[in-house]
Amino acid sequence: MSAVSRLVRVTTIGMLVCLLVCLTADSSRAQPGSVINRENTLKALFLYNFGSYVEWPAGVFASENEPFEIGVFGQTPVEPVLREIAANKKINGRRIVIRRFASIEALRPCPIVFISDDVDSTTQEIALQSLAGDHVLVVGESAGFAQRGGVVNFVVESNKLRFQINVGAARRRGLKISAKLLSLARIVGAASATAE
Repeated sequence: MSAVSRLVRVTTIGMLVCLLVCLTADSSRAQPGSVINRENTLKALFLYNFGSYVEWPAGVFASENEPFEIGVFGQTPVEPVLREIAANKKINGRRIVIRRFASIEALRPCPIVFISDDVDSTTQEIALQSLAGDHVLVVGESAGFAQRGGVVNFVVESNKLRFQINVGAARRRGLKISAKLLSLARIVGAASATAE
């Protein structure tokens, strides 16, 4: 069993809390680069877990059997880890399908779309605009992504992986983010939101 498969076994909010506690521990005890070396695995695990702590409006899924799609836009080492998770896990009882979008023209709404920092800022802006009317948890990893309208943005601060949530962007997309998930995030954008 691979290290990723072992990590994927834990899928509750306790995993998110545990990850954040580990990542925010005194960095003098960690070897330099230790969090960065796990960054892609951690991002994939967070993306997977976000699916359980966000509520999408009725009608996003056409049927009970429709898979939970996670879109990936841009080249990223997070994708193979996501594919391994998708092969072994489900989100809210739905099998997971990873959709890769190689161009802005191919991009289409999925419950979660991850936009890699490989995508230039102009194309990121176009992607955010093209998904603006959809119920999509748009996640990025570029400086200022959440402030520009993304819902979630991964940031590395002092060798620790964290994430920001723009609650106003989530609200505009009709997404309800659990209070538990909000408590783990750095809130950007609108100062307050109603958590469900």
